Amino acid sequence: MSDIQAVVLDLDGTLLGSDKSISPRNYEAVKRCYDSGIHIIVATARPPRAANQFVKKFSFVDYLVYYNGAQTICKSKQTLRHISIPMEISHQINHFIKLHAAQSIINYEVNDSCYTCTPISDSELSHFGIRSSDPKPLVVDKDFLSSLSPTKILVHGYSAWIDIIEQFGDHVNVIATDGGVLVQIMHKSASKEDAVQWVLNEIGVKAENVMVFGDDFNDLGLFHNCGFPVAMENAIMELKNCAKHITESNDNDGVAVALEKLVL
Repeated sequence: MSDIQAVVLDLDGTLLGSDKSISPRNYEAVKRCYDSGIHIIVATARPPRAANQFVKKFSFVDYLVYYNGAQTICKSKQTLRHISIPMEISHQINHFIKLHAAQSIINYEVNDSCYTCTPISDSELSHFGIRSSDPKPLVVDKDFLSSLSPTKILVHGYSAWIDIIEQFGDHVNVIATDGGVLVQIMHKSASKEDAVQWVLNEIGVKAENVMVFGDDFNDLGLFHNCGFPVAMENAIMELKNCAKHITESNDNDGVAVALEKLVL
C-alpha cells in the first residue's frame, strides 16, 4: 500500500507480546517501514518511564504519545505537549470515587511520577501495569494528593465507572481497559486520536494515509480517525468491527504479519 505514510503502534496487546517483549520479526518489520520513509509513531496508555523501556531499541521513533494522549514528546525538536486535569476537578473525582467505592485504589500520574495515598502490594502492582522491579508509587497524604494537577488518574476496584462519566464527563475522558478492571481518567481534550492528529500536523501527513494498530477501547478514536485501522486478533470486538483488516494476535507477530502483507 504505497499511500501509507505513517504507522501508529499501540504497545500492550499489540506490539508487545504477552511476555512484554518486542519480537525480532516485529522489530524488523517496523524498522523496514521506517527505512522506506514511513513515519513510526508510538501511542500508548503507559507513562514515559514504563513505555521507554520497551521502545528504547526503536531509537528511530521521534514522536511518542503517552498517557493515552495526555503527553506527547518529539525527541528531535525536544518539544512537549502536556494536558493535565485541573486540581479542583481531580479533587472532586477523588472524593466521588472514595465516597462510592472506599476500597478502590487511586493512583495519580503527574509528569512521569506516580502518587497514591494507599500503599500498593506487589501483587496489586500489575493492575496498574507496574512490574515488581519498577519503582513503586510514592505514598503521600491526602492533602498533597489534592494539591496535584494529574496527567492521568488510574483507578482499580471501581466497577461503576459509568458514574464518573455521568458526573464529570464535561471535564474528563474516562476509559475502562484490561477487561474493565482499570479505569483511566484524562483531561477532556486528551486522547490518543487528538495527540496523533497533533503529530500528523507536525509532520505533514493526512490521517487518511495512516495505518494504526490497536487492541483495546483506548484505540477506538484512532480507528475512526485514521485511514487504515488494523485490529489484532486479540482485540476487543468493537475494534474488529471498525477495522479494515484483522491481523494475527500480539503473540503471533500480528504487527509484522500485517506490515509484510499490506505495506512492505
